[in-house]
Amino acid sequence: MKKIIFSLIFILLIQTAVFAEGEEIQETTENTEIVEEEILKDDNSINLVNIYVFGKGVDLSSFPVFEGETLMLPIKELLSYLGANDFSVDSENQITITYGKNIVAMHLGKTSASLNHKDEELPAAPFLLGDIVYAPCEIVLKSLGFTFKSDTDGNMMSVYADLPENELDSEKSVNSMDLPSDTPYLVWVNKSKYTVYVFLGKDKNWREVYSCKCSIGAPDSPTVTGVFKYISKESRWTYDNFYVGPIMRFHGGYAIHSTLLKFDGSDYNNAVGVKNSHGCVRVRPAELDWLISYVPLKTTIYVSEN
Repeated sequence: MKKIIFSLIFILLIQTAVFAEGEEIQETTENTEIVEEEILKDDNSINLVNIYVFGKGVDLSSFPVFEGETLMLPIKELLSYLGANDFSVDSENQITITYGKNIVAMHLGKTSASLNHKDEELPAAPFLLGDIVYAPCEIVLKSLGFTFKSDTDGNMMSVYADLPENELDSEKSVNSMDLPSDTPYLVWVNKSKYTVYVFLGKDKNWREVYSCKCSIGAPDSPTVTGVFKYISKESRWTYDNFYVGPIMRFHGGYAIHSTLLKFDGSDYNNAVGVKNSHGCVRVRPAELDWLISYVPLKTTIYVSEN
């Protein structure tokens, strides 16, 4: 049974006839009152929900809904505030949400779901209200790796969605610096660890969602360091005996690209964890596929010695 929380403003027009010196004067008085109302409201039900993302209050464009005791929110809009924008609904009414390595798959009207490739039962089935998808927000956000807390005070509920409380070392490093990005993603190439890290979030609130090993520039052609932007994507660079690609160019001729490949697509040299390139950052093809699929143009790419 759904309970939709909203406020209705009733304007009561009170017309009073006033007579003075034989002349009729009609005066209209507006008496405005705000009435809190809830469909199928119980005496002890929640009638106000405050939502906080990264510690700041947000105003969703659609009202919260309760299925029994389960809070249902317009999930796509809520996730957009968290930087999780990989959301789709297919022709079979399957909802798929991907955030880094985490994936939630559920169906409209069904409580069965796949949460990070494990079959689970949702506390309430997702549904459409108009053209907006509502889903049980707590289990969805936790499955995607976010923290979710709630508390109640009388008829008011406050919910808090945030990054995990225990930061990884990589997250502590990038969150201690000023590293804004024009997209919800940030890429960090740590040369001393031969590792490419990918984060989601925003400045000072980055969360690691992917990492992979890489190789970097040889001693006589070191990889440039600094803060750059992912400026262009190219299909491949071809050489006499091999090619590399796709290409994620971030500064002049510097790029993140695949390890060396033969023209039939097999490995020519797939070494990572070494200094062997002409200055670019090499990652293995499967890992590059992930980067190409998720990291958009204009993302900040930070390259450091350590």
